Amino acid sequence: MEERYTTHGDRHSIRAAAFVLLIKDGQTFLLRRQNTGWADGMLTVPSGHVDADETVPQAAIKEVREEAGVIVKEEDLEFLHVQYVYDTYVNFYFKTEKWEGEPHVAEPHLASEAQWAPLDDLPADMIYHIKAMLLESMQGNYFSGVVNDPNPTIK
Repeated sequence: MEERYTTHGDRHSIRAAAFVLLIKDGQTFLLRRQNTGWADGMLTVPSGHVDADETVPQAAIKEVREEAGVIVKEEDLEFLHVQYVYDTYVNFYFKTEKWEGEPHVAEPHLASEAQWAPLDDLPADMIYHIKAMLLESMQGNYFSGVVNDPNPTIK
């Protein structure tokens, strides 16, 4: 078994999350969050925590299956971006145009609706992190940082 190393003491610890943009005809699949305790009522893409026993791509595949009810193969995931959410998370973004099944609300206790939205005209009530990531990605950037706020007031 592979030995795992951990840090101790006062070192900074953060969580990791994986996000998947399902892309079809210039649009991405979105879910409206509910009953999660963070950003409820806002739109997001299928996403979730990376567990200790899985790789980031495995987490992405798991989350898109659990939340959107579709099967994505690892070789069909295309890396898009890494985003540091100051002091809390590192978000890993992937996109794909290939999957099995029809995307839908697969966890109705955590999402109230599903919709498709044009990548070049995202809804105003979409979580800011994702919009910021897409803007950075369109500029050719693979890394960015944002504050831990789903809908910050831009000054």
